[in-house]
Amino acid sequence: MKLRTFIAASAVGAMAIAAPMASAQTAPVDGGTTIGGSVPSFLELIINQPKANFASFSSAKTYSTSFDVAVTTTDGASQLSVADGEVATGSKMGRLAAGSKLLPLPLEARVGKSAFAPLNTSVEPQLTKWSDAQARGKATVNLRQQVKSKVKGSYRKVLLVTLSTDTP
Repeated sequence: MKLRTFIAASAVGAMAIAAPMASAQTAPVDGGTTIGGSVPSFLELIINQPKANFASFSSAKTYSTSFDVAVTTTDGASQLSVADGEVATGSKMGRLAAGSKLLPLPLEARVGKSAFAPLNTSVEPQLTKWSDAQARGKATVNLRQQVKSKVKGSYRKVLLVTLSTDTP
């Protein structure tokens, strides 16, 4: 494609007039000419702050919070998963901890109306899947912690949230 710019100017007294004009010209496409291109693989995951922190576990009940993610991908299929970001095996995996104290039940996660998946397994639970390219596609990750009795302390857990393609 050629781009031509014409600038016309004339001066009348103390006033100058400049009028830029651009015209684009393209040659017609002959038969057999292929126009196209390829886009390199691109993944972007934006994680927003949780909407609320777990409060202190003051009674036996189910506590919950959530956070939003935005996904951009050029690949045809991608998936969002979450796993324990601190340990890969052992009794602490997937469980909120306060030093050496652990909550007996694992932290659970889900997206949408799917079933909650415990985070104490060696296989990262796939929370949701996109089957086509996304431009800031949104999802909300819900976290749930069931507490059987009153506990004291400040419990924490680092989570690893991953966006990946279905194919290597």
